[in-house]
Amino acid sequence: MKLSTAFFVLSILSISVISCDTTPSKKDDKKSDAAAASSNAVRYQLITNAIKSPVQMVTAPDNTNRLFISDLGGKIFIMQNGKLLPKPFIDVSSKLEQKDTTAAMRAIFSMAFHPDFAANKKFYICYNAPASDTADKCKLMISEFRASNTNADIADASTERKVLEVDGSTIGVDGCQIAFGPDGYLYIAIGDNGTPLEKREAQDLHSYLGKLLRIDVNKTPYAIPSDNPFITNKNAKPEIWSYGLRRLWRFSFDPDTHLLFGADIGDKTEEEIDIIQKGGNYGWPIKEADSLAVTNTTADTSGFIPPVNSYSHKDGICVIGGSVYHGDQLPFLKNKYVFADFNGSLFAIGKNENEKWLRNPIKVLNPPTYPFTIFSFDKDTNNELYVLGVLNTKAGSIGAVYKLVHI
Repeated sequence: MKLSTAFFVLSILSISVISCDTTPSKKDDKKSDAAAASSNAVRYQLITNAIKSPVQMVTAPDNTNRLFISDLGGKIFIMQNGKLLPKPFIDVSSKLEQKDTTAAMRAIFSMAFHPDFAANKKFYICYNAPASDTADKCKLMISEFRASNTNADIADASTERKVLEVDGSTIGVDGCQIAFGPDGYLYIAIGDNGTPLEKREAQDLHSYLGKLLRIDVNKTPYAIPSDNPFITNKNAKPEIWSYGLRRLWRFSFDPDTHLLFGADIGDKTEEEIDIIQKGGNYGWPIKEADSLAVTNTTADTSGFIPPVNSYSHKDGICVIGGSVYHGDQLPFLKNKYVFADFNGSLFAIGKNENEKWLRNPIKVLNPPTYPFTIFSFDKDTNNELYVLGVLNTKAGSIGAVYKLVHI
């Protein structure tokens, strides 16, 4: 990466959590398919700046309307009725990688509530744990925890049940996201950020890296759903749902269509939005969005699924996935997939009358005074949108969670 050292320090995650190359593209940038309409504007409403490094916000399927905000350092906080509860919902910081003290290694990346959380109190966290092999910096852990039966705002870290562990020399920067699909199964995105390029494993079906996995956590430690695409392939990991992905930094299901949208972070030239399909191959590390990442390849690229939209590093540096908007406060975004970029930019894509996906920028009328680095783009129980990240001030970084509101 070629951003300044100061930017690395202030943004915390520019090397580790996002792991993208921000070198500007040498080729001409593809223009957006349509100019932004004047109505494509929002304002930021500050929700909280009390969390140091907010990396994700999710809601529990229990009708409490609570917002659960994960801090990179290992704590998950609850916001209810506009107030941040002083005691964390759970603190797993002692379970994180301990040898390496950087934010990259000592980190949680994502959490997800079991669809039956209201009854069984189960939820899941994806984090970097101490490595099994001393040659590795850490291992990626997906674990189950339980909330208290007597206090809905508290969970006990000692209830941990380890579900899936992934070792590897590069796994520290491969953690991404976990989420339950409408089918009730847990989907797990794992990146493929190892170097050099020829050693990336996204095309290797023996490896979890560069894949979206799908498992059934209702069995111990888990089961493979019978309709997973590679379950009968002896030369593939049966957990794999799709592959050829560099790093899905946020994916989401459209609750209306059940389409799975994923934002795959690029390397040298392009960022992309994909619709993830069962058994689909998205081309990495041979292709990066619409470009060849390996120019001298002899691989057959005809079966690669192209992105529905992509943009060069003139428009952004690392894509941050969002969701299809079904809220009420931003009618001009209705039924569009809304997402962000690490550099603070907001976008929306939607289909035109010819079924082509068009991308428009979204203007923020009251941008923060300091540069805002976006880590995550999430929604509440009313499907209203939020951006999470850090403000890069002269005195250091300040975490911030903003709600997108109408002008």
